[in-house]
Amino acid sequence: MSIRVTMACVAIAIAAATPSTAANIALSNTGVNNSGQVLASGASDTHYSLYYYDGGTNLPSPQVATSANGYPIAPSGPWLGDNSTSAWIGPVGDSALDGDYGWYVYHTTFNVTAAPSSASITGRFSADDFAYLALNDSFSWYANDFYNFYDFSLNSGFVQGENTLDFWVYNYGGPTGLRVEMTGSQAPEPASWALMLGGFGAIGGALRSRRKVTARFA
Repeated sequence: MSIRVTMACVAIAIAAATPSTAANIALSNTGVNNSGQVLASGASDTHYSLYYYDGGTNLPSPQVATSANGYPIAPSGPWLGDNSTSAWIGPVGDSALDGDYGWYVYHTTFNVTAAPSSASITGRFSADDFAYLALNDSFSWYANDFYNFYDFSLNSGFVQGENTLDFWVYNYGGPTGLRVEMTGSQAPEPASWALMLGGFGAIGGALRSRRKVTARFA
């Protein structure tokens, strides 16, 4: 096979293997379906599970609440209003999302397939009454109220394979809920880099072979 054919084949392989950007981490904002579209008020958000820590009980999947729900969502109440990216979720119950006092744990999972050190997540959250964020049981960021978003950034603490994100929301009584918007990225798959390096190796081998042939007939 000529060096031109070899290099052409390798170039095609490298182009197919080279990611243009870092790979996304599959995450779900609160209150959306699998396509990222906001669910109707009263629907269940199956991307999150809900545990009432103080009562020691697993609760049904959280209930979505939008402005169609009325109070406590703006403009009828003090909670952040609707957008096209996320919606509030809270315990299944009456339309006001009332819950007993104590801690509610909203749990979701995601996978890191690349080196954990390459993973990162950025986002923002809000809660009634307040909340802590925990990545793989390690607490970090804090949201203090329900009429502002609070930014967060996670750049360490990831593991390869399944990871957990828990939002611990405390309720003093009355309405309680959580709102999360986030995106994540990680390095390209190791297999892609291996294929690229193999392609460069093939080009180098072809060039060395050509130099030997040229030297023999010089």
